[in-house]
Amino acid sequence: WARVAAKLPGRTNKDCRKRWINKVCGNLKRGAWDEDEDQRLRQAVSKYGQRWTLVASMVGSRSSDQCAKRWQHRLDPRLEHEDWTPEEDDLLLENVQTYGREWKFIQEEDFPTRSSNELKNR
Repeated sequence: WARVAAKLPGRTNKDCRKRWINKVCGNLKRGAWDEDEDQRLRQAVSKYGQRWTLVASMVGSRSSDQCAKRWQHRLDPRLEHEDWTPEEDDLLLENVQTYGREWKFIQEEDFPTRSSNELKNR
């Protein structure tokens, strides 16, 4: 990947590798996850933790980025997927007025059972 990156100004080895894996090589599944993939992801995270390259190799059909996002935004058992309460809406508005669109910071401070993506999309 170093030789490829050398021919692409402003791109690192990692940039080139990620682009190849996620966009070019074509053997990764896109779109909705099925229950079998979710189950493999749960098993892989149980075995490897959040070492996403190892997790992705066990899942087989998704990239490390896809696995990380699926886990962090949907499957992590610490997340709550219930309807938002009016109190949560008020707290989110207050945080956005104070901190702007710092979703990760807001999530860590006041919404530990919601994903930063949920906050952004709310």
